[in-house]
This record gives sequence, structure tokens and C-alpha cells, in this order.
Amino acid sequence: MKKIMGLGAMLLAGILVIPGNLGLAGTVLAQSDAKTTEDQQLQEVRQRRQEVWEEREREGKQLENTGQRRQDAIKRQQDAGQRQKAAEQRGRELQEEEQ
Repeated sequence: MKKIMGLGAMLLAGILVIPGNLGLAGTVLAQSDAKTTEDQQLQEVRQRRQEVWEEREREGKQLENTGQRRQDAIKRQQDAGQRQKAAEQRGRELQEEEQ
């Protein structure tokens, strides 16, 4: 009889202890999930910062390219003006030779 009561007491103690442990394990898992969520949020923030950085670099390069293209366009206009003046002068010289 004592064995049966002892076995019943152990079984009752086991039933009471297991849900308590599961509750603690659930708390630990909940904390672990919170860290994972924080890690995911941190990763998202880092990714956004990286995207913003890359976008700024692209904009900077585009502005540099725009400035270089503008300088090239001014140079082409100046060269075209010089060529036009030279062509007009040659045209005058040819007209003078003909007369």
C-alpha cells in the first residue's frame, strides 16, 4: 500500500512540476522570440541604411556625371563656335579670290 501511495505521490508531483516547467520554458522561448524579433528589426534597419547609402552614392555619381556632361557640352559649343568662325573666314577668303 505504501508503494502505491508513494507511486501516486510521485505521479502527482510529476504532473504538477511538468506544467510549471513548460511555463518557464514558454517564458524562455518568448524571450528568445523577442530577441529574434529585435534582431530582425535591427537587420531591417541596417538594410534600409545600406539602401539609403547606395542611393546617395548613385545620386552623387549622377551629379558628377551631370557636371562633367555640362562641361563637355560647353566645350563642344566653344569648339563649334571656333569652327564656324574659321569656316566663315575661309568662305570670305574664297569670295575674295573669286573677285
